[in-house]
Amino acid sequence: MKKSIIFTIILILALMPVFSVCSSAEYYNTHIENMKSEAYLLVNTDTGAIVFSHNADKQLKCASLVKIATAAVVVDNCEDLDEIVTVTELSLAPLKNIYSASSNLKAGEQISVRNLLYCAMVTNANDACNVLAEYIGGSIDNFIVMMNDFAKSLGCENTNFTNAHGLDEEGEYTSAYDMYLITQYAMKNSVLADMAATVKYTVPATNMSEERSLSTRCDMIKSGSRYYYEYAKGFKVGQTDAAQRCAAITATKNAYTYIAIVLGCPNECTDGCGYPDNTALYEARKMLKWAFSNLRMTTIAETTDMITTAPVSLSTQTDTVRLVPEKQLQALLLSSVDYSSFEYIIDVQEDISAPVSKGQVLGTVKIRYADSVIASVNLVAAEDISRSGLMYMGHIIKNIVTSPVFIIIAAVLVLAVLIYIVIVYTKNKQQQQKSRQRLREIKERNYVEDADLNEVYKD
Repeated sequence: MKKSIIFTIILILALMPVFSVCSSAEYYNTHIENMKSEAYLLVNTDTGAIVFSHNADKQLKCASLVKIATAAVVVDNCEDLDEIVTVTELSLAPLKNIYSASSNLKAGEQISVRNLLYCAMVTNANDACNVLAEYIGGSIDNFIVMMNDFAKSLGCENTNFTNAHGLDEEGEYTSAYDMYLITQYAMKNSVLADMAATVKYTVPATNMSEERSLSTRCDMIKSGSRYYYEYAKGFKVGQTDAAQRCAAITATKNAYTYIAIVLGCPNECTDGCGYPDNTALYEARKMLKWAFSNLRMTTIAETTDMITTAPVSLSTQTDTVRLVPEKQLQALLLSSVDYSSFEYIIDVQEDISAPVSKGQVLGTVKIRYADSVIASVNLVAAEDISRSGLMYMGHIIKNIVTSPVFIIIAAVLVLAVLIYIVIVYTKNKQQQQKSRQRLREIKERNYVEDADLNEVYKD
């Protein structure tokens, strides 16, 4: 059994100046002010800490962000990205008479998987996605099944793909959190990460086309763009009438990496330029800037810090043991955080008895800040504690005497003795009765003999 010992230290939240951020932004999973998107999410990939979140599980369309999943499934299922694919009329047919991003692929054209991926990842080419889907899946429909299986394998619970490119279609949706899971998976693949960070790329000439010059649609990584953010590393942007502006952006600064997801951002002019802005990129940059400016990886407990003590028995050396963290604890926190706002939730084993070895796990501690658990670790003994032989013998005897087995055996023995006594008593009683009966018989026999003798004397 375990018991919980809960310490709550006075909660005082540090106040700090922020730009366009409400005061509750000192908490994880908060809302950042003046955001217009239907859903957004900012996650630190080093710790998994959710910094900002709004409608993160809401099912929404995500436009070309679908292509992140498409590219991931292709790379996972293609042994050689330099394999040559022959474009079929069947793969291009669904996009005929649809105005959308395209690489102008032609039926019969031969092009590598790698270059098709560049077309899809850099310029959002929808035709390249269909060609890849048919080639990898055997058919586009089968590839969609593969995409949905892939999403489920990552833990996506609010995602359903119906095509490989992300154009508006009934029944297709995802969520900000699911898209974070998909982007996180893709960014760990060096091929996809490089493609997502590519600003310009030249596709070599094919049997039916001259060289194709590709330029990224992700303006946040394009130097000179008004959306440019020097710490951004890619990943994908998209836009359709139903999805509106969407973005999945990764950024790294000073060894901190974040993924920002923005879905359903209105396509409107926000800076007076007279043209619709990619507001999804503005909102992604806004969250990233705040995180890089205000959050730091902070050491909140060292292996030498005594968290609590616990009673220990069977030792004359001491009656308590000091408990310290098994390892150094770090958490992503506001740079101005007040340590007095931490709450410690401690679980310690009951009935700790010597000997105790230094480093022996005896419990756990969870550290909570602003209603979120920011770290947890095992609690271990800070020192060795030896056992007293005399106390241990007494303990063994006590355990034996009070054990159920001993009590049952003792009860059986007592019952056996009682039964024996009853049996002996009964036997003795019976023997006494027999003796008295025999004596009566003897007396009666003697009486009869005496009577007969008297009659003889009379005669």
